[in-house]
Amino acid sequence: MLPIESVYSQLNESLISHPTVLLQAPPGAGKSTWLPLQLMQSGQYKKIVMLEPRRLAARNIATFLASQLEEAVGEQVGLRIKQEAKISAQTRLEIVTEGVLTRMLQQDPELDGIDLLIFDEFHERSLQADTALALSLESQSGLRDDLKILVMSATLDSARYQTFLNCPLISSEGRSYPIEEIYSPLRKESDWLAAMPSLVKRAIDEQSGSILVFLPGQKEINFVAQNLDNLDSNIDIVSLFGEQNKAQQQNAIAPAPSGRRKVVLTTNVAETSLTIEGIRVVVDCGKKRAAVYNLNTGVSELETHSISKASAVQRAGRAGRIEPGFVYRLGEKAHFERRVTHDLPQIKTSDISSLLLEAKVWGCEVNDLPLLDQPSDAQINKAIKLLQMLEALDEHGKLTKLGTQIHSFGTEPRHAHMLIKARELEPQINGLTSLACALISMWEQGKALDSDIAISLAKQLTKPSSNFKQSYQHWCRRLKTDKLTDLPTSYIGLLVALAYPDRLAKRRGQGFLMANGAGVKVYEQQWPSAEFLAIVSLGGKQGAQVFEAVPFALEEIENYLPFLITDKTICEFDNKLNKFLHEDRKMLGQIVLSSAPSKNELNTEVRTQAWLTLLRTQGFTIFNDYVECEQLLTRFSLACQHYPDSFKLLSEQALLRDLTWLTPYLDQAKQIEGLKKLPFKDALLSCLEWSQQQLLEQYLPLRIKVPSGSNIKLTYQADGPAKLSVRMQEVFGMLETPKLCEGRLPLLMELLSPAQRPLQLTQDLAHFWSNSYKEVQKEMKGRYPKHFWPDDPASSPATNKVKSRM
Repeated sequence: MLPIESVYSQLNESLISHPTVLLQAPPGAGKSTWLPLQLMQSGQYKKIVMLEPRRLAARNIATFLASQLEEAVGEQVGLRIKQEAKISAQTRLEIVTEGVLTRMLQQDPELDGIDLLIFDEFHERSLQADTALALSLESQSGLRDDLKILVMSATLDSARYQTFLNCPLISSEGRSYPIEEIYSPLRKESDWLAAMPSLVKRAIDEQSGSILVFLPGQKEINFVAQNLDNLDSNIDIVSLFGEQNKAQQQNAIAPAPSGRRKVVLTTNVAETSLTIEGIRVVVDCGKKRAAVYNLNTGVSELETHSISKASAVQRAGRAGRIEPGFVYRLGEKAHFERRVTHDLPQIKTSDISSLLLEAKVWGCEVNDLPLLDQPSDAQINKAIKLLQMLEALDEHGKLTKLGTQIHSFGTEPRHAHMLIKARELEPQINGLTSLACALISMWEQGKALDSDIAISLAKQLTKPSSNFKQSYQHWCRRLKTDKLTDLPTSYIGLLVALAYPDRLAKRRGQGFLMANGAGVKVYEQQWPSAEFLAIVSLGGKQGAQVFEAVPFALEEIENYLPFLITDKTICEFDNKLNKFLHEDRKMLGQIVLSSAPSKNELNTEVRTQAWLTLLRTQGFTIFNDYVECEQLLTRFSLACQHYPDSFKLLSEQALLRDLTWLTPYLDQAKQIEGLKKLPFKDALLSCLEWSQQQLLEQYLPLRIKVPSGSNIKLTYQADGPAKLSVRMQEVFGMLETPKLCEGRLPLLMELLSPAQRPLQLTQDLAHFWSNSYKEVQKEMKGRYPKHFWPDDPASSPATNKVKSRM
């Protein structure tokens, strides 16, 4: 009996009485195989849709479930993934990938005829899964109160997920056998890949059965495969990764023939929802390759980094499915224990333009969706700018007619924009649509054959892979165009501009400036004479190295894509030129194509706005008297902190956010020197009413009068006590440390020698007089005999004179 069977009744009752249920079950419990069929055959649901995060897992689960019914996929058990659908009127359980479920919800928010949605392996937290769950919860709460949602995984941040979903948690034990952990320490972390072949050989020698080896990507898979030499003749080395065709993937998943052993080199595609027969040993490098979004360049870069503990547990679980197993982990156990518990979700590390577009089509903003994690404001702003360049949103952020078309294509917004616009330009450039279909088919393979896109495409067309041919056929059929043998490849740059308008770049010095404002570099031998580049991919250090691009002619952009070029009048201060500029410019994003002194009259208001923009960038340090005013700003901030009812929005950050108080002082500043000389202190004080100025002096005085009669200046800091530096003789007779802000702000007294050297720091003057003072007195009497060092400083007169003048 499968472990999931023991909790089925509890799960079923929870689904009947609650709209949403959370299921936690380790690998091998039967949650992806036995459970969906049981729910389908229970008769309680007309139709069930189960979401799988990976195409490979979706296809194999659908095949397995259908075989359990002795049927083909497409009868009671259906499958719908990208460019493949096997469903019929008899389908009652449909296995889909993430984007498919999102499209189903957008096309029919009520999900008519569907009773239950199952989110399998939700712990992977892909952006598409988060999107689909958010739309499902919206549909459930607003349109379909009878819709049931089951969220399940082997490794979940259960308490957090349960709170978010406000639902019961059902836990099932797994059927996995004990797994022995074997650690292989590294002398040098950077040598991890070189150590993998020998670790795999060790596992082969020490254990029996087939072995699953986890590696970040195809490059590492090829390296390990090439270095696994001198193995026994009964061992087969096979690879498994997402970009393979179905036959290659099925060959890797199939059990080893009798009398033979298999070593399967795989990416994290085999981490979940996939059973590879005969595996009893896992060799885990502890690394994975994942996309990390670079907000500066607007590029999602593939980076290799350590996996989380949750992922490591998932990988190890592959070894304990049929009998006790072993996991060989590269690295020390102490390093393993220091790993993060769970991976960051994609919504925190990705370009969210597709999510933002989904929200717009759904009829809301991203922040209105019930998302477990919200993207940052910076991610949202970047996505808005990109979608505006793709004409999916207008200048006010509203969805356009073209944006709705882009969304309907069910692919990346960039690629959809290229396809739609290529079709529009077909009457002017014959064959452009077919060329666009070829380009997107190549990009979908995810593997560059050359840094120059034109050369890459030529190689792919000369010797096309089966995946490329299938994709090319699909897109040509979708756009109702023919596959041409003579494509207009000179327009590849134009098509790249349609997909990646933010990455159009103009030469600047030794590198290029992109339309999104980021500077990038190319290798010396690449595109030596190109003035303009249309860039597809970037990476390397700080994401600034161009990997794939093609030159383009500016005239093509001007003739065919004029919406990318804007005329703009700018009023700004140029730091490099150190002067105020007022120019009319022709712009390609943030690239200046041409400029001339503006023909428009510059009024004071426009220049003032330019100064305000400069101040928001550089802050108040630009003013000559900023240092003198630092203490005033600190006092403002402390006043806001301790007396929020009397002092509002007076911190330096708040003052920078709203500079209306400074505007009247900027009218006469025509160049930078005039701006620097503005009376900054007067402007600051103008923020306070007379009563506030009085309170500021009362609570946070600039100076304090000490017993000697001197008015000593205080020093304030944003965090920590204020400081009063005063010669010790001037506070004789003072028994209590002065109070600031009615005692809310501590005061640190720095007691000085006659030569203004620090002698003692104290916040309790009375305690100092009665304890530490004796030691100071003994030393100071010898060093400064002309000064007054009484035996009882607490009751002695204060003085700022030597003894002879007292």
